[in-house]
Amino acid sequence: MTNNINVTLDTSVTPHELKVHDHGHVRIDKKPGAQLISWNLTGNLAQGSFLPICGNSPGFEWVSDPPPPGGIFGEPQVFAKSLTLVDIHPDGGSDGTWIYRLRVCLDGTVYATSSSAGVSDVRGNPIIIND
Repeated sequence: MTNNINVTLDTSVTPHELKVHDHGHVRIDKKPGAQLISWNLTGNLAQGSFLPICGNSPGFEWVSDPPPPGGIFGEPQVFAKSLTLVDIHPDGGSDGTWIYRLRVCLDGTVYATSSSAGVSDVRGNPIIIND
């Protein structure tokens, strides 16, 4: 099953930032197989593209401290207008809440999700919740 999440550009704030729908709170239930999370550029961001995963400003990065333990998530994959991440959450051993950041380029400008709330504040940041 794919968990599809739309991403748009919030122009009501300065500087503009990425808006991950549902407040960026991706909730993943326990299932025996791998689950796919897919972020999709829509609306005023439809002509943008996710930044590559490698580099100083990757299209996806964990900002939680500590990041998720190895074996829960696969490597993020960028497909220009979408970014996918495999989540392996079979049991309570993979429970957790992790903050992430997305970056997108639109018309030569790079936009990111907000982390102004601080990397420990799950209310103001996009998160993945395995429960």
